Amino acid sequence: MLFLKDKKYAKIIETFLFVFLFSVIFSRVYLETAIFAKKPFFSYFVATHHCAWFTFVFFYFALCARYILGLKAGRIPYLALLSPVIYVPLIHAWISDENLRLQYLRGDFSKIIFDIATFYWFSEKDSQFFFEMIALFIAFVALSYFISRSVAKTILNIIAGFYGSMFLAGIQFFGVAPRTRAVFKIHTVFKNHVFLSLVYFTAVIIAFSICFAPEIKTIVKRDLKALGVALCAGFFSTIVMFDFLQKQLNIADLILLTVTCSTAVGSAVLLQKETNLPGGRFFPFVFSVFPLVLILGIIFGNKVFV
Repeated sequence: MLFLKDKKYAKIIETFLFVFLFSVIFSRVYLETAIFAKKPFFSYFVATHHCAWFTFVFFYFALCARYILGLKAGRIPYLALLSPVIYVPLIHAWISDENLRLQYLRGDFSKIIFDIATFYWFSEKDSQFFFEMIALFIAFVALSYFISRSVAKTILNIIAGFYGSMFLAGIQFFGVAPRTRAVFKIHTVFKNHVFLSLVYFTAVIIAFSICFAPEIKTIVKRDLKALGVALCAGFFSTIVMFDFLQKQLNIADLILLTVTCSTAVGSAVLLQKETNLPGGRFFPFVFSVFPLVLILGIIFGNKVFV
C-alpha cells in the first residue's frame, strides 16, 4: 500500500502498534493482579515488574524473528498484533470461574524442563498457562514459516525463540536475598517487585539493543559524545540518589540503577532528534519516561526500601 511507503505515515502506524502493544500488556497485568487474582495484589511496582517482564518477552521474540527468520526491522511493530494472545489465561479464568495464581517456574531442573515441554499442563500453579502456550505455539509456528518460508528456520526459531523465552522468562533467575526461591540470591536494598522491575527493565534494554543493533549503531556513531555524557550522568545520578536516601550501595543496585538512569538521560537526549528506530521518537520517549517512573517510585514511594 502506498501510504506504508511514506515514512511519515509508516512512523505513525508503527507508533500506534507499539501503543496497542503496551495497552494490551498493561491491561493484562491489571486484570491478572487486580481482578482475577485470588488475593488482589496490584500495586505500583507490581505493574512495573510485570509490564517490564512482558516487554522483555516481546523483544526477545522480535530479536529471534529478525536474526533467525530475517524479519525486517520495519515489520517488527506488526508483531504487536499477536499480543492479545496473552488474554487467554484471563478468558479461561473468566469462563471457568477460577482465580489466577500464576508464578515463576518452581522445582528442580528436571521438573522445570518437564513443565516447559508440556506447556505447564501438569504444573500445580501454572496450569492456566497451558491454553495460552498452545495458542502462542500455533501462532509462533505459523508466523515463523510465513516469514521465513523455511522449515529449518522455523524449527530453529521454535527452539531458540519459543522455548528459549520460556526458559529465560519462566525461571526466576534473580531474587532478593535471603527470602527468595530464585536461582541467584542477590543482596540489595530493594524489595522484591522493585528489584525485579529494575532487573526486567535492564533485560528489556538488552533485548531491545540486540534487536535493533544496526539502528542503534548508527545512532551511537551520530551522538557518541552526548551518549557518553549520559552514561556518566547516569552513574553519578545513582551515587547521588543513594547518598540522598542514605542507603548502602550494593553492586547489583549500582549496576541496575546506572542502567536505568543512563537510559533515561540518553533517551532524553535522543528525543531532540529523529531516529531510524521503528516509531521514530517513540522509544526514546518510553525509555525516558519508564525509568523516571521507577526512580520517582523509589525516591517517594512508601515502604519501598527494606
